[in-house]
Amino acid sequence: MGDGIAALKAAVEAAELVDGHAHNIVAVDSTFPYLSCFSGPAGEASSDAPFSINFKRNLREIAELYGTDPSLEALQEYRLRFGVESLTSRCFKAAGISAVLIDDGIDEGVYLDKRYEIDWHKQFVPFVGRILRIERVAEKILDEGIAHGVDWSLDSFTDSIAAYYRGLEINPNVSEKDAAKGLDEILKAGSPIRILNKNLVDYIFIKSLEVAQSLGLPMQMHTGFGDYFLDLRQSNPLHLRGLLEDNRFKKSRIVLLHASYPFSREASYLASVYSQVYLDFGLAVPKLSFQGMLSSIRELLHLAPINKVMFSTDGIAFAESFYLGAKKAREVIFAVLRDTCADGDLSISEAIEAATNLLSENSKHFYKIEVSSSLK
Repeated sequence: MGDGIAALKAAVEAAELVDGHAHNIVAVDSTFPYLSCFSGPAGEASSDAPFSINFKRNLREIAELYGTDPSLEALQEYRLRFGVESLTSRCFKAAGISAVLIDDGIDEGVYLDKRYEIDWHKQFVPFVGRILRIERVAEKILDEGIAHGVDWSLDSFTDSIAAYYRGLEINPNVSEKDAAKGLDEILKAGSPIRILNKNLVDYIFIKSLEVAQSLGLPMQMHTGFGDYFLDLRQSNPLHLRGLLEDNRFKKSRIVLLHASYPFSREASYLASVYSQVYLDFGLAVPKLSFQGMLSSIRELLHLAPINKVMFSTDGIAFAESFYLGAKKAREVIFAVLRDTCADGDLSISEAIEAATNLLSENSKHFYKIEVSSSLK
C-alpha cells in the first residue's frame, strides 16, 4: 500500500484549494488583535490563549514559514518589516488557494477596522467572490432610511432586502404581526441598528431563504463554536429540524459552517438525511488541536456523503490565518483518508478522488466557480 499512500499524499498536496468561507484582510495598523490568528478566544479569555495547544502549534507553523523565532513579538516585528502585501502574497502562494469567497459583512467600525475591500484580495488569488452577510445589509438599509426620514414598516423593509441569516432555533411559521412588533422594537432603540429581536430575525431569515431558493443560491449558516458571544447551547444544528422538515424549503441549499463543532456528528447525520444540508469544516481546522481536527473531520465523514463536505479556511484579518487553514486541512484530510484506506473503507483511488473533491471540486460545483489552473 506504500505507493498508493504516496499517491494519495501527492494528490492532497497538488490540490488547488477552493476556500468557501473567509473574511477580509486588514491593514498593518488595524486594532484587530494579531493573537487571534493563532487561537480563537476573544475578550478576557484571550490572555490565556498562548497556553492552548493550537496556539503553540499555529505560532510555530508561521515562525517556520517566515524563518523567525517562534514568538508573537518576533512575528509582529516581521510583519511590520515586510508589510501586508508581501506577506499576503507569500502566505497565499504557500497555501495553494485558487479561489476564495469572502464574507465582508463583519462590522468594520466595531470589530474589523481598516480592512481591505474585496477587490484588493484579487491580486493574490485567481478568483475572489463575495458572500453577502444579510444582517449587515438589513441594518445598513434601516440606518440609511432613518437618516433620510423613512417611516419604516415591515412591508417596506422586507421588500428592500434579499436574504438574512442568524441563529439556529428558527421558527418557520413566525407571524408578520410578531415580526412587525420586533421591527418596531429595534427602531425605537435608534441608530446604529442591531437586529436582535428573534421574531424579526426568524422572519427575515425565512424571507431570505425563499429568495435564495428561487435564485438557486446557497445559504451559509454559522453553527457550533465561533464568536465568544454566541450561546453554544443554541448552536447545535439539530435545532434546524423544524426548518429542514418544512416542505417549502426542500430545494434549498444550506451550508453548516465550522464543522458544527462540537456537534460534528449531528451535522453529519443531518447531511446524510436531508438533501438540502451541506457541510463546511473551516475554523474547526485549524483552531483545534491536531487530534481534535482529526476527530471532527472523521465525525463529519462518518455519515455525510463526501460530495457534501467542503473546505474553507475561515481566514480573517491576517494572511497567516488562510495559510494555517490550508496547511492543516491538507494534513488532516490526508491523515483521515489514509486511515480510511487502512481500515478498508475506501480504496486508494477512491481516497484520491475524495481528497480532490473535499479540498476543491465539491466547492467548485456547489458555488458554480470557474477557475483555471494558474497557481504553478
